[in-house]
Amino acid sequence: MIYSASRRTDMPAVYPEQIVDRVKRSRKLDGIVLWTKDIRNCVRHPGLAAVMETVPCLVNFTVTGLAGTVWEPNVPPLAEQAAELEEAGKRLPPGAVRWRFDPIIATEGWRERFTGVKDRLEQALGLLDHVTVSFPDPYRKAVRRVRDAGLPWPETGREEARSAVAWIAAQFPAGAAARVRLCCEPDLLDIPGAGQARCIDSSEFDRLYGTTLGDLGKDAGQRAACGCMKSTDIGAYSMPCRHGCLYCYASQI
Repeated sequence: MIYSASRRTDMPAVYPEQIVDRVKRSRKLDGIVLWTKDIRNCVRHPGLAAVMETVPCLVNFTVTGLAGTVWEPNVPPLAEQAAELEEAGKRLPPGAVRWRFDPIIATEGWRERFTGVKDRLEQALGLLDHVTVSFPDPYRKAVRRVRDAGLPWPETGREEARSAVAWIAAQFPAGAAARVRLCCEPDLLDIPGAGQARCIDSSEFDRLYGTTLGDLGKDAGQRAACGCMKSTDIGAYSMPCRHGCLYCYASQI
């Protein structure tokens, strides 16, 4: 059993107590994957910190460099999370905090944003050999929020997307097989250095924690192009996230 907390809302940032309660009520739990744009509670919240010390844990840490802008108005900038990020990196095995530059909002200067974030993350976590990315999907409510903010939807053409992925791959050591891990972008997988993302991957638990989960198989509840393995998501779309990201598919507003 792997818990996902959560694709549906930022549970570590907003609902840490619910994570702790669910873990306490679990009869068997082999690992937990935390998804967050605010890693501070992973260190500050005593209950969540204890979960991370006792249950094999991976953190999908999403950082786009847009925190505090109209795109992500209530996400704390990385500079405000630096101490907790470094501490989380020390408490977990190397590689257990995994970077998601997701989605790629290809506004002017996005490549400089990418390299700036990468440099700051490496100061806290050490050298990175990959990143998970995707391009924003035009969900009707997300498009409406963006246009209501007076902005155009950040459409990325095929050639522009291919150029972006190739450029990102070049920012990592050439020896890494999948330097850019693509989340539900099957048309881009032929680009050198690109590979399928598995944001929930039992083999990562086996590699980092010595578990013996093996291949849990594809999560049939996710999109066809999703590479994630089976897990139980303990969040809910009815649990509102405070970040207010314009492009968010999970927001009910």
